[in-house]
Amino acid sequence: MATSAATSSRARRRTKRNTSPAQKSFPEFYFVKHIDNSRLAREVDPVRRRECYGMLGLGVLAFTFMLVFAWQHFQCVQYGYRIEQLKTQKATLEQWNHQLRLEQASLADPQRIDRLARHELGLASPAPQQIIRVGPDGEPGESVLARNVPAMGGEPQIRGQ
Repeated sequence: MATSAATSSRARRRTKRNTSPAQKSFPEFYFVKHIDNSRLAREVDPVRRRECYGMLGLGVLAFTFMLVFAWQHFQCVQYGYRIEQLKTQKATLEQWNHQLRLEQASLADPQRIDRLARHELGLASPAPQQIIRVGPDGEPGESVLARNVPAMGGEPQIRGQ
């Protein structure tokens, strides 16, 4: 290990300017000492380590809390956008449903159906002899045979007898 001595330039200047013996000061010496601490091992302080782990755990807990809070906030915002999108879609579908109901009502109009049947399909109203009335007292499980009514009148005949 080498040591070296150096005098301060400030001390040298003072001695040249002040020549009175009472104001003279001693020169300042600085020693440079090279220290090699590479072989030293630091002792682990268990109390300090526990404090460090405690602070680390507290930091992780606070970070997790903030992360969950931010996640909930972003989910709330995302659900708000999704709700607005679904409301818009519902309004569009309700309007489309309303238009389809109006179209269905206009297509199911009996006067329109009668006009199309008479003019475009060439159908005519049935003659009174061609009308077969089914009674309201017929049970759903009861089988009823159809009657063939002749166009000239006469007695209706039942098939299968």
